[in-house]
Amino acid sequence: MLGDVRNLKTSDIELNQRLPTLECEWLVGQLRSRPGIAAASCAQDARRLTVEYDADEVATGDLLDFLNQCGVRVAAVHAVRI
Repeated sequence: MLGDVRNLKTSDIELNQRLPTLECEWLVGQLRSRPGIAAASCAQDARRLTVEYDADEVATGDLLDFLNQCGVRVAAVHAVRI
């Protein structure tokens, strides 16, 4: 998939509350399996997710909708500048 990525973006997603470890691992796995997602990880404090995605295929709103469907409430989204 990474070979096809043309417009890679990274977002730090701040959650309203800390996720238990197993829920965080499950959520990261679900994100990684979605088309257009290059990488996803949970911060050590489990209150933030970092998601790398092809912005030509996935919009930030799509990520927020998916997290909402999973019952995860988002406090803020920060674009990561590299």
